[in-house]
Amino acid sequence: MPLSKCMAMLVLIAFSVTVSCTTSQVHPLHTTLPQEKVQDIKIGDTVKVRTYDGQTHKFKVEKITKDRIEGEGITVALVDIDRVDKVRITGRTVAIVLVVIAAVAALIFLGSNSEVKSSQRYEGSSAK
Repeated sequence: MPLSKCMAMLVLIAFSVTVSCTTSQVHPLHTTLPQEKVQDIKIGDTVKVRTYDGQTHKFKVEKITKDRIEGEGITVALVDIDRVDKVRITGRTVAIVLVVIAAVAALIFLGSNSEVKSSQRYEGSSAK
């Protein structure tokens, strides 16, 4: 198998592992009054909203009013909200992703250098 195909396979495996191992940490915001349920939520936050009828919506907040929260085409009345969770990506996840990307980049760099050297060796031996 050519080195470039091996490198492509390594990139695919690294990406798959990174995506499958990515997690998010949910921070519950427990309150009682409808307005208090979203008091710690700001525009731009990614939230997971569970309503009393059991539906769950995950979206980036675009608008908060005194009676509803909106984002990405989803509108939920505050009186219908059972629970609101702010979703955050952990620092550990970001660190793992960066290490995997750096490792893949190093492998690609090393692989591309070794292909050039082996092709130069091959050309040099046939010229004799």
